Amino acid sequence: MRPTVRMIAQAHLDPVWLWRWTEGRAEALATSRSAVDRLHEYPTLHFTRGEAQVYEWIEEESPELLAEIKALIRAGRWHVVNGMVVQPDMNLPQGESLVRQALLGKRYLAEKLGVDVRVAYCVDSFGHAGTLPQILKQCGCDYYVFLRPEAHEKDLPPQPFWWQGPDGSRVLAYRISGAYCHWPADVAPHVARALADMPPTVGDTMCFFGVGNHGGGPTVAQIENVLRLAAERQDVAIRFDHPEAYFEAIAPRAAQLPVVADELQYHAAGCYSVNSRLKRTHRQAECALLVAERLVCLAAQWAGCAPQRGRLRGLWHDLLFNQFHDTLAGSSIKEAEDEAIMALGRVIVGAREIADTACRQIGSRVDTAGPGSTVLLFNPSPYARREYVEYEPWTENQRWQRCGWGLVDEAGRAVAHQVLEAQAAVGNAERGIERLVWPADLPALGYRLYRFARGVGDEGRAHRRGAEDAEKHQSLSASSAPLRWNPVAQASAVGLENDVLAVRLDPATGAIVSCRDKASGVEFVGPGGWNVAQVLEDTSDTWSHGVRAFDRVFGEFGAPRIAVGEQGPLQASLYLERSWEGSTWLQQLILRAGERELLLRNWLFWQGRWRMVKLACDVAVAQPEAWRDVPFGAFRCPNDGREVPLQMWLDVSGEALTPAPALSPGAGVRGLAVLNDGKYAGDVRGATLRLTVLRCPPYAYHVPHEMGTKRRYDWVDQGPQEFTLALLPHLGGWREAGIVRRARELNMPVLPVTMHAHPGPLPPVAGLAALEGDELELTALKPAEDGHGYIVRIADRHGYGGVGRVVWQGQAFSIACKSYEVVSLRLVERDGRWQARRCDMIERPASDEAQEEEL
Repeated sequence: MRPTVRMIAQAHLDPVWLWRWTEGRAEALATSRSAVDRLHEYPTLHFTRGEAQVYEWIEEESPELLAEIKALIRAGRWHVVNGMVVQPDMNLPQGESLVRQALLGKRYLAEKLGVDVRVAYCVDSFGHAGTLPQILKQCGCDYYVFLRPEAHEKDLPPQPFWWQGPDGSRVLAYRISGAYCHWPADVAPHVARALADMPPTVGDTMCFFGVGNHGGGPTVAQIENVLRLAAERQDVAIRFDHPEAYFEAIAPRAAQLPVVADELQYHAAGCYSVNSRLKRTHRQAECALLVAERLVCLAAQWAGCAPQRGRLRGLWHDLLFNQFHDTLAGSSIKEAEDEAIMALGRVIVGAREIADTACRQIGSRVDTAGPGSTVLLFNPSPYARREYVEYEPWTENQRWQRCGWGLVDEAGRAVAHQVLEAQAAVGNAERGIERLVWPADLPALGYRLYRFARGVGDEGRAHRRGAEDAEKHQSLSASSAPLRWNPVAQASAVGLENDVLAVRLDPATGAIVSCRDKASGVEFVGPGGWNVAQVLEDTSDTWSHGVRAFDRVFGEFGAPRIAVGEQGPLQASLYLERSWEGSTWLQQLILRAGERELLLRNWLFWQGRWRMVKLACDVAVAQPEAWRDVPFGAFRCPNDGREVPLQMWLDVSGEALTPAPALSPGAGVRGLAVLNDGKYAGDVRGATLRLTVLRCPPYAYHVPHEMGTKRRYDWVDQGPQEFTLALLPHLGGWREAGIVRRARELNMPVLPVTMHAHPGPLPPVAGLAALEGDELELTALKPAEDGHGYIVRIADRHGYGGVGRVVWQGQAFSIACKSYEVVSLRLVERDGRWQARRCDMIERPASDEAQEEEL
């Protein structure tokens, strides 16, 4: 039987890249008009087009064109693929964002075009997370078409193979041979490449053609060339077709195809980190939306308020559009990148408005009667949470301690707290605004009331007088304080200490040279130190094409200036400022009583070109093993220095270099996790992990452009940036240390909402729902898209699998997850009782739907 070559006519369209989205929109219309005309002219031609955003633009601007496309879809000649809003970056968005790409995209395409897309199609994305097969499968996609990494970047089976995720989910994947775009009229070399890569046992291949990037599609010359080639070649069957037909044709032979159980990396490693401001804004937008969704669910139940589904959907759409791979990767022109930051800022503000409204709707029903004012702290996590909270109470410009203000809980008990510097540079010794920090205990998915007023909390005022005395002496020990709150956080000129850790800095470099567990005596810092701010040479283009590792260190930020910030008793901190050439980096190193983590707040002002900045930490372990956060899971990290994508955390663990006397035999595993609120890249070499902080090539610089041939260049990551890190040393492995949970808390903090005094039917402390089970993580609690109930999504966080319970409004529903499995439930109320039904990620009933369970 002759092999078959299926000619896939398509038009790759970057809505944003070397142009703004307005140009992409214009080209979407022009390309689609051209494709429809070619289909009318050539009766055997088929055309493939994805991305819901393209069809939305067509619907808004040219309904008559959309009607023609729908007619061609019904005729079986226009084929819709991908089913997402855009072709997103497939490494950097959280798992929930990737789900929403399909949820919004497929719902739109089903409603407007009447199609159920089965072929996921991200041919231009710069690598693909290893957990994607489960997401694709649970979003109704059986097939996946991609190009990158190409053959020189990763050894894969030729063309089709089974791609398997860590949970066991599989999709039939196809790596395109050569390219997805083709500009010349002669397609014969392109056909030859596809045939050369075709596995003989398959006997079927796809060849993609059509002008692309700025749209275009198949030209008349290309179509005529294909028709001539098909007539001339007697050894192969050449026909116009579409990807789903290919996958269906090879299905009888697919069982014999090889299986790849790995991530599909690495391509364009510089895109994991370039444009720091964009990437942190993206993280904040994602997390703000996830928190807002949870809070509107609470407000619906506690206050009877309708969730703002339409507004949430619109904000999600804005986020998803700006996850387009050339946007989020930072590889577009500066004007386009700046607009993406503006759009993501709009998402953040909108989500925060929704969240604040939901909290205030609940708060208006809480009994807050009493002296002074109150703040309700809302916990978006599905478990009881003890966390330090910072808050600036309005005290009518009265100084907190001087005027006798106090902080109490809902029962009037004094709350241990500490006064910090406020954000505003106003006031004097007599008047001004001040900031408080205290450890708050909050119920799962709920709130707790705290009250501040003059004359409340006598014990708290005594505590504060002790703190004032401590500040005068620049030190405070537990034995010197006659208070029941033992002051345990302390700062010196070169170190921080609490009841858990003792941290020491090198005054000559500013690096952390010791972090010791006080109970066991374990030293976590290796000889290379922690918090080492490295500057590296990076002359690669914006994508870092052809680069797998960044290893040429030029120098380090140095000339440290160290100053004591706070002295405890609850929070101690140091301010560390270092410089390199014309750039300065100010950090606040914070250690709090009872905490095992060192919080690093960063204010970096960068001026430089052709450089990369990394923050290095050498961990005192042997046989190191590195892991990193990825969408809906964790993946091993090579420890050979290769640059890798990551999300909220990066960890190195291993065996003790020397046994600690306080540890029993076999308890020698320890490590360090670095958590972040907006960085996406790093590397590990041996036991040293490095978080990539910034890169500064020109915007949209692509080799082989000859630098200097333009009169002016826009350079990335110039000027100020802010971000927060947490260094979390741990005894035992990263799973046992609760790294995943703490990383989520750093990115989705407690929400404070100020309330005035009023009566209400709700108690001052309440929790609506909870997730029980140490191995399970809540990734979403949201109103269902169809308005019927709520969607709860739960993932196995550590790869062990686990069982637990979802507790909702006093009812409990058992749940079990396999290794790295993600389970979605729809909660619906019937006859006064809640029921839970399994569904897929796009909220359709699961094919193997579990029986409803009420406990």
